[in-house]
Amino acid sequence: MQIYLKPRPISRKYGHSNYLTFKYPFDNYGPFFADYGTIPSDATEVYTVRLYSPLPASLSKLYNELLPSFDAEVPDPNKLPRSKWGSLLQLAVAKVDSSFYFQLECEDHIVRLVKGDRALAPPPKSRRTADLSPEWYKIVYSTLLRGEVEVGDDADLELFVWAYLYSEANERVHIWRGLRAEMIQLTRPFFAAHLPSAYTDNFGLLKAASAIASVFATKTPIEPPPLTPSSMDENKSPCLGPSSSSSHAGDVDNDNDNRPFRRRNRSVVLFCSHTLNNPTV
Repeated sequence: MQIYLKPRPISRKYGHSNYLTFKYPFDNYGPFFADYGTIPSDATEVYTVRLYSPLPASLSKLYNELLPSFDAEVPDPNKLPRSKWGSLLQLAVAKVDSSFYFQLECEDHIVRLVKGDRALAPPPKSRRTADLSPEWYKIVYSTLLRGEVEVGDDADLELFVWAYLYSEANERVHIWRGLRAEMIQLTRPFFAAHLPSAYTDNFGLLKAASAIASVFATKTPIEPPPLTPSSMDENKSPCLGPSSSSSHAGDVDNDNDNRPFRRRNRSVVLFCSHTLNNPTV
């Protein structure tokens, strides 16, 4: 498998351009892959990954399975009856969980490449948080945020690609992670108890509940049921990109972002608050 990179400017740290930048976003200089998209004309540096590397299989999984799934249209609970909300929550959880498991695979390879024969045994899935497995995540996070790293051998290049795969899976599932948080709020007993019984026949009320849940979810921690992948990823992690915060090793959303999770117009909330107090509107 071949990896393409654009030439980097001369590093002040090293005095040459033979380095890799472990920093989000990764798309400034690559990596690019011939089987997954067009190679930019200026990506003139070509590297070949060792024959038995697990990278090709993981690349195929990310580009052929996960990213198309994450890029699918996100359903709007405003347009669905309440009876469908449980299924919508399950859909969002499944999307986030698929990213979660993929990121765990990336973590395993990152730690093996960094530590070699001294690599720690991977923590069980139920302990994949920085609080419960601090030594493991010290290795993972310090690698993802290494900055400029001089290329010494193929292991450095492979490590760079694993960090890229990890970050792509994390960032591209962001909108589904937001929908999951929103649907957890909408399906909580609080909303069911306080909405009029006939609200599903009133589009204004339905939209109000969803919009309020979307914003409310940005202000309150989410506590899904324990012992599921999506419940194991609600702890803080370092900021890897513009959407950082929430999860296990990689479920990161930005608490400072404060935008409605599904990119709704925030002005809707003001209208909806009025609507809830006036069910006839």
